[in-house]
Amino acid sequence: MTCSLWLIVPAGIFIFESIQANGQNIPERVRRFSKGLNRLLLFVPLLAVAVFAMLFLLVLKGRLYERLCHAALVLALWLYAARFYWFLISFFKHRRILVLSIIGMIASAAPAIYLTPLDRYAETVHSSLGTASILPGIVLLLIFYAAAFFTARTNRKKQGSDS
Repeated sequence: MTCSLWLIVPAGIFIFESIQANGQNIPERVRRFSKGLNRLLLFVPLLAVAVFAMLFLLVLKGRLYERLCHAALVLALWLYAARFYWFLISFFKHRRILVLSIIGMIASAAPAIYLTPLDRYAETVHSSLGTASILPGIVLLLIFYAAAFFTARTNRKKQGSDS
């Protein structure tokens, strides 16, 4: 039960934060820095998949499914923490977004740090969910990319109407 709370809180804050931040103006000099970080956050998982595929094929031989579930969940939590950092940098003048960003960073980085060792993940998440332990990671990644997609789409529409 507490395991699912760890996952619901960052996702809920992330969805609310994405809605709050959507349509807010970002100062130009902050936008230049945050644009690169935003692109990095969207493409890091592809790099992680490539690295983990090589590790799984060449080095890590046992507990493949457990390692895959672990990698998906921890990757998603670190992506959330990094995105909250992006919100923090981009919207530092908006108090509500700033506070939510700090809470979101703590709510996603703390479980990511706690679950990073595979043995701790196995005894807390994998032992309680079994074969369904892939679902939390996939759901968190889907929420992350859905919010990123809709935010980018809304920003493109907004920029098109401003021109």
